[in-house]
Amino acid sequence: MALKLDDIPGHEGYGAPILPGGEVARSATAFTRDFVGYLAACSCGWTDRRQHPPTPEGAKEAETQWLRRHATPLLAAAPPSWLVVKSNVLCELIVNLAAERPLAALKLLSQVESWQRTLLDQAVAAARRNGASWAEVGEAMGISKQAAHERFRSQVPSP
Repeated sequence: MALKLDDIPGHEGYGAPILPGGEVARSATAFTRDFVGYLAACSCGWTDRRQHPPTPEGAKEAETQWLRRHATPLLAAAPPSWLVVKSNVLCELIVNLAAERPLAALKLLSQVESWQRTLLDQAVAAARRNGASWAEVGEAMGISKQAAHERFRSQVPSP
């Protein structure tokens, strides 16, 4: 059985069979051959090193390991899919508003910009309090760790 989480597309966890030579099977045909255990694996190519027994319970343990070691950290940095959809809809509506009523769009965008700055500072502060490095903050924002540090160091106390 494969595990999927909506908020981390492109990542499907499963117990990958380990063949007798230690090779990790990457296809369903491996199930027709003998195998010696399972590894936690993901459709993105990630695999764990811990081997689980070649039993249904071992497969379940491997899936649980995928969730703990791979999916949970990704999920911590992924915005909820429902919120991404709403954000995309809002963007599209503002684009349409700007074409039809540009002054109204400017007023709305000015309001969004003012609360966006405050929310960004709060999110960076919360991330740092929770142990995120400047590199992780920068990566989440699509900027370098140096840029994140320079931009927020005066507003955000060190953890």
